Amino acid sequence: MYIQPNILLTPTERLIKPYECSFIVIEGPNMKGKLNLDGLEIKYESFYISQLTLNENSKDQPLMYGFLGDNVTFMMIRARFIPLDPNWAVETDQYIEYYFKDDPTKIRTMSQLMIFTGNSIKRIPQIYFNNPSTTYKVYIEVLMANLAQSSLTNTNQYTQNSSYGGLYSNSLISDVVNYIIPTSTGSTELKILDITGNTVAVIPFNNIRTIIKLNSTTLQIGLDTEEKIKLEFLSSFNCDQANSRLHWVLENQRYRILTRTLPDIDTIAPVFTWNNVLTGTTTGITSGTTTIYLLPLSGSSSAITYTTTMLKEIFVSGITDNVDGIISIYDTSIAIYPLNDFVPILEISHVGIYNVIFSIKDLANNTNSQQKYISIYDDNSGGYYHTGYWYDGGVWRDVGVWID
Repeated sequence: MYIQPNILLTPTERLIKPYECSFIVIEGPNMKGKLNLDGLEIKYESFYISQLTLNENSKDQPLMYGFLGDNVTFMMIRARFIPLDPNWAVETDQYIEYYFKDDPTKIRTMSQLMIFTGNSIKRIPQIYFNNPSTTYKVYIEVLMANLAQSSLTNTNQYTQNSSYGGLYSNSLISDVVNYIIPTSTGSTELKILDITGNTVAVIPFNNIRTIIKLNSTTLQIGLDTEEKIKLEFLSSFNCDQANSRLHWVLENQRYRILTRTLPDIDTIAPVFTWNNVLTGTTTGITSGTTTIYLLPLSGSSSAITYTTTMLKEIFVSGITDNVDGIISIYDTSIAIYPLNDFVPILEISHVGIYNVIFSIKDLANNTNSQQKYISIYDDNSGGYYHTGYWYDGGVWRDVGVWID
């Protein structure tokens, strides 16, 4: 005789979960099995708790061991697959991939929990994660611990092609060194801090070769060993401020130190100084607050075409910034517009009046833009008839002036 089960009732839930000092196996309200952890003791000298977010489709994300070094002796990893999101309900999709630094071709998988243990000789190598999901993030929580290791030094706290995320601008600090000859206080190495203020990497300044801004929130540090370290910041503002801080300390490291509060946030734009060279005049033609600068187009020689480089050299005397110091005039960007025209041009090669906008920005992305009105005239004799305009009450008025 076959008995049909009651399909109206919810199926019995089967779970493995921690309970008191055990892992238990339950089926509905009944305990079916138990692994007792009484008496389990794992020695350690130092421990470290961290979190890591694996973005969608992220690859080769290192699980940093903080100040514990490159290898640890205990690790417990818990992955959270955004349980509050009802769309991620397919159990078979809830996994991440990982591999060890010393065996990168062997890709393994885990789901919710993984535990590794080692000893003072057989330690757990650096782990890297991949998140195969193209739709959802995975949140990693890690408890790790280590027995003492005499070979641990600051200089080996970063690994090849490491990536550090969730950074603020002041997540980058330096050490403090008191020099005797000459007497000064400066720094020799860069420290990267996690969100709790613990040092997760130390990079000697003399190992840094390049600093590149990859996108609005990411900097890449190139090292002399051809390794690259990626720094991912919480916002574009933090990334720009960190870029400014890095270049500032590296420019004069013997006398400069990065702390969590110094140098202060940079919100001051660079400052232009201008040449006073205007075809023999000193001020150009001025109406109210507007100056029309006079530049010749041709003379006894062949006609002149004014490129953006020439305009920088003619007008800009220098650029200084409160943090970056002296900035090259050739870093200026220039936009050229014929008067009353909104379509920019690349260079000036015809008589007329032009609105030229000079812009410069510092490493913290503070921008200064200055506008100049330039009148180009045809210098075909000892003098010329200037068919330019006054800017009067918001209206450009025609003025014919013969200038000897």
